[in-house]
Amino acid sequence: MSIPGLGHLALSGTVGIRRRNYARVTLWKTFLFNRFPQDRMAWSLLVLLSCLMVSGRNFPLLCVCVPVSLCVLPPYAGTVAFWITATDPDNDSLTYDMSGRYSYFFVVNKDTGAVTLNTPLDYEVKLIPLDPGHLSFRTQNNGLSLPCGDWAPLPCSISIPTLCQVIPNTPENQKLFSIQSNGTIFLGGPLSYNNKSMFYQLKLQSCDQDKNNPLCSQTVFLTITVIDLPDLDPQFLQEPYTASIGEDAPMGTSVLTLKTMDGDKGINDLVKFSISNSTRPWFDINEQTGVITVSHSLDRELLLDEDEEVHLEVTATEIHLNIYGQEAKASTWVTIRVTDVNDHSPKFYNCILPDCDFSDDKVVTTFSGYVAEHASTRVPVSNLSIVAYDPDKGLNGTFLLSLAGPDRMAFVVSPEKVVNTGEVQVLVWQSNLVDFEKKQTMEVEVIASDSVSYMGSTATVTIHVEDINDHAPEFNKTQYTLYVYEHCPNGTVVTKDIQATDPDTDFRGHITYHLLSGNSADIFQVDPNTGEVTVKDGNQLDRELQSVYHLTLQATDGGNLTGSTILQIILLDINDNAPVVSGSYNVFVKEVEDNVTVNIQAYDNDEPNTNNSEIRFELLPGPYSNNFTLDPVTGLLKNQGPLDREAIDPLLLGKIVLTVLVYDLGEPSLNTTVNVTINVEDINDNKPVFGRATYEFHVKERLMGAYLGFVEAWDADQTDVNNRVTFSLTGDGASNFQIRSTFLGSGKNRGNMSLVSDVSLDYERPPSNFTLTVLAQNAAESNEIGSATVLVITEDVNDEAPSILASSLKDIRVFEHQGYEDELVAQVEAQDPDTNASLEIRLQEIGCFKSGTNVGLVCQDWFQLVPNGSVYINDSLAIDYEICDLVSLLLQAWDLHTAEGFPANSPNGEGSAQATISDSFSQATDKDDGVNAVLSFSIDGIEFINNDNSRVPLDGLFRIKDSHEGNIYTGIIEVVTSLDSSRQGTYQLRIRAQDNPSKDPPLSANTSLNIFTVDQRYRLRLQFSSEAVLESFDSFLIFSPSVYRSLRAKGLSYMDAYFVFSNGTALTLSDLNIGTLGPAALRILGSNCSLSLQIETLCPTFLPPHLHQLLVTQLLSLLFPSYKRKLRAVKAAKEAKKARAGLNLQGPVIPGTNLFNSEK
Repeated sequence: MSIPGLGHLALSGTVGIRRRNYARVTLWKTFLFNRFPQDRMAWSLLVLLSCLMVSGRNFPLLCVCVPVSLCVLPPYAGTVAFWITATDPDNDSLTYDMSGRYSYFFVVNKDTGAVTLNTPLDYEVKLIPLDPGHLSFRTQNNGLSLPCGDWAPLPCSISIPTLCQVIPNTPENQKLFSIQSNGTIFLGGPLSYNNKSMFYQLKLQSCDQDKNNPLCSQTVFLTITVIDLPDLDPQFLQEPYTASIGEDAPMGTSVLTLKTMDGDKGINDLVKFSISNSTRPWFDINEQTGVITVSHSLDRELLLDEDEEVHLEVTATEIHLNIYGQEAKASTWVTIRVTDVNDHSPKFYNCILPDCDFSDDKVVTTFSGYVAEHASTRVPVSNLSIVAYDPDKGLNGTFLLSLAGPDRMAFVVSPEKVVNTGEVQVLVWQSNLVDFEKKQTMEVEVIASDSVSYMGSTATVTIHVEDINDHAPEFNKTQYTLYVYEHCPNGTVVTKDIQATDPDTDFRGHITYHLLSGNSADIFQVDPNTGEVTVKDGNQLDRELQSVYHLTLQATDGGNLTGSTILQIILLDINDNAPVVSGSYNVFVKEVEDNVTVNIQAYDNDEPNTNNSEIRFELLPGPYSNNFTLDPVTGLLKNQGPLDREAIDPLLLGKIVLTVLVYDLGEPSLNTTVNVTINVEDINDNKPVFGRATYEFHVKERLMGAYLGFVEAWDADQTDVNNRVTFSLTGDGASNFQIRSTFLGSGKNRGNMSLVSDVSLDYERPPSNFTLTVLAQNAAESNEIGSATVLVITEDVNDEAPSILASSLKDIRVFEHQGYEDELVAQVEAQDPDTNASLEIRLQEIGCFKSGTNVGLVCQDWFQLVPNGSVYINDSLAIDYEICDLVSLLLQAWDLHTAEGFPANSPNGEGSAQATISDSFSQATDKDDGVNAVLSFSIDGIEFINNDNSRVPLDGLFRIKDSHEGNIYTGIIEVVTSLDSSRQGTYQLRIRAQDNPSKDPPLSANTSLNIFTVDQRYRLRLQFSSEAVLESFDSFLIFSPSVYRSLRAKGLSYMDAYFVFSNGTALTLSDLNIGTLGPAALRILGSNCSLSLQIETLCPTFLPPHLHQLLVTQLLSLLFPSYKRKLRAVKAAKEAKKARAGLNLQGPVIPGTNLFNSEK
């Protein structure tokens, strides 16, 4: 609001209100200063009180306190502008800070909250006290400035603000506000919009402390407007509330309207109405309008104990919560009286006032009473307690009584008029009509009629006429037939319907009963008053011993007159005998073949042809009961299908025990059980089954009689004679193995498999692996045989000597003086069928030849061999065609991993590599010149001609390389792969030489080349002295299987030779007609010395005339070591570097070579 001349005052919150979480009072005053024209400025004072109150982690309560005496004309740096003070309900330590667009004009002491000035205050800042618990509270200060008068500025620290007066000026209000020296205004008491003033004015002034001439500011009025908050409950108007409505009012009828007003006059919140409590749920209320309406049918008569009133508690609840976060509500009681309507008719009740219950379910329409015949007039009928009642009120509840019915003339009703409630009596009116001999029972109707609505009701009254006793008791029959169950409990009623009659009344007509003594007096008894016959001792009632009893029942009245009748009691059968099974049942059958047929016999001693003796059979559930059927009537037991002994638990030994329940059809049913034992005998109907379809065994080669492993087979048959299994082996190579059977029990059999004691396997000679079939057959006669596959895999043992691949022993062509040292000229390869072989190539001997003549050791240093088979040029400058044109290297392959007990090399491991220094090749020339004279060679076809002249076309075994010198072209034929040593015959190659003209069609020439293959067994060894020269074939042909160390000392030389015919066959030792000679001296060609050498076979002979060709594969193999070989240590180091990594050398090495001085 605005107060002219005083400034502006606004209250934007409340202080000290429990349900609000903050309270804020904002005060400001605007001043105009004119002391210095150039400094004419407008200043404002803002006092902002901001308080926040919550529980637990609470925000701090913030107050911005401004000194009233602060002057900023002009502002001084460091001047205290105001203080920020705050308190925290959690007692946490606080720090102060300020933010906003212009906060950089201030300096805030974070510990004390003092704010000092940097520039004049004419802008907005935000004050933020920081709570270490991470709770912060922001408030905004708009234009915080203080006025200064025309006096000189004074330090703010000496100004004292004063609260001069609070308007309205009452003693209570003077204590409501207070101001401190720093300008902070505090509220000292509670505010109330509704109960106290809604507006307050504070008269403020600030003076310095000059005692002689104090200077004071102008008086400032601050106006505080109190804003109403919802803290009061609503109020009902026009209380109390009462209303009336007829009980026949329809639903929806308006009864009453309630009015309320909000206790908070400045808010006037809307309310909603509800019925919070009610004595009867017959009314509803509209939430918005407060109108109460009928919602259920009304009945005044139900409210008789409640003064015919219904009480409702109505609650009015404001829509919004109050400042405490609770619903603001008020309640009031509304009384609604339900008025009567004549809506009930009178009813009759059988009771005695005042102890009557007039509920609808207690209404009675029939009554019964007694009267003596010829009773006097107005004698009431006895034994009647009739009460008539109408719940309506006043005249509506008044009704008339009258009689009707066939005997209404003999009686009268009293009274004739009743208001609400009255007892009703029926009186004798004409006694002569009440005659026992004429009518023993009489009947009248009492009618009650409403006097207004004429609604009514009727009650029938039966009146019994009493008479004197003058008759004896009589039974209706002279004999009765009765039935009772045998062994029935004591007290069982045989009959209660047999009674004697006596027309007399009172004691004269009272009858007593008893049984005359007899043979059943101790079994049955009779009630003397009712005549009820019961069983006294039921244990003696046994139908099987006595089925019928006869008793005499006598009746005696009060005058000792008697009557009697005969009771014939027939005992009914009960099911007290269980069936009895005849005999025992033990059956033997063979599985699969035989069937079970067992007829179970039983009987029952209960009454024949009744359910008690009717017998049924039932097969009780069991492990094997599903395999059988049992006729429930005849007791015939059969198997449903073939019986399988193997399906029975082996622990039962083939016994199936079935339990048959034999029961009767009585109630309750009695039963007995019988076991039927079926012995299923085993037959051999199952074949053996192996545990696995395939077995795999591994065995090392060369082990005789080695154990391989075992196989297992299982026979499902349950007897030893049928499940014992024998094993046998079939398949290629089965004779090398044996298998022995072992019976493990329970149908399990094991077959231990091993090699025959004198048999071992060889990995290198197929077959090394065997696929066998092991058969399992019962010991008993049976055609059922089980089988499994056995894989026997031979594991390699390094037992084979290596051999040099013939394909790697190709001829080497080297040109004199043109190579380089360490140049690779050949790669010799060896093979070993063993899988873990570690091979190396060793040099055994070097042969140097010129034109076919051994020229000694002139070439021994030309080449070097490393263990991996690589042949290198050792001294290229020393290679001289004129000295030696052919170098023969005798090589041997060694296996370093040969198993103990086996040779590391063999004669097959030797090979010869020839290095041709200057070759003579098959050559071709062309008389053309230039391009037309360039020739190329090709192999058009390869055929192998067997010894029987049959031809087999082949491909890829040989290749031809082209070379030329000038116009002479040479084709070198090489073997591409190793040749099949098993072939015996000739390879025929068709070779073509063809030119390559630039224009005209090419021309060619063809020729054939025959290459013979010779088996090593045709090799013959020639012996001669080292000085002899082979000028003719006049020599001794000697087969020497071994060379003795003594011969090596004699300087003898040997030559292995093959004598091959033109058809590819060769000359053997047996073809030479070798004769057995006695001890003789061997004479060496070119020598006169004799050797004392004993050789079993000496074969002097000449070559036969049909010899066509001589193949020499090993040239001049010197059998004595060369002691003149030059040792080259440096060369040996080179060879070692080129050797294969990981090569394990065996035996002492000869320095400078790759030879070893040990043999295996």
